[in-house]
Amino acid sequence: MTRGEKKFYITFIDDYSRFTRVYLLRSKDEAIKMFLTYKNEVENQLNKKIKRLRTDRGGEYESNNFDSICRDHGIVHDTTPPCSPQSNGVAERKNRTLK
Repeated sequence: MTRGEKKFYITFIDDYSRFTRVYLLRSKDEAIKMFLTYKNEVENQLNKKIKRLRTDRGGEYESNNFDSICRDHGIVHDTTPPCSPQSNGVAERKNRTLK
């Protein structure tokens, strides 16, 4: 837990450059808000659009609200197979490094 009482974090990793952005969260339901923050930063600062998002099958990514956001912005939302952290190797290694 941090000084600001945040006990979760979310990482966004660019597959091409491996550039990583980390956001601290108080609860997992802030994930959608942080994704929109990340999306706005990418679009405004880099003049790029997010075309594909790969996530694990975490509950914070499986809501209808998150799917509608991806659909509205033309983002393809891929999920990794269940119980297979090796298919999400880059993120798993990055999370181990952060911990």
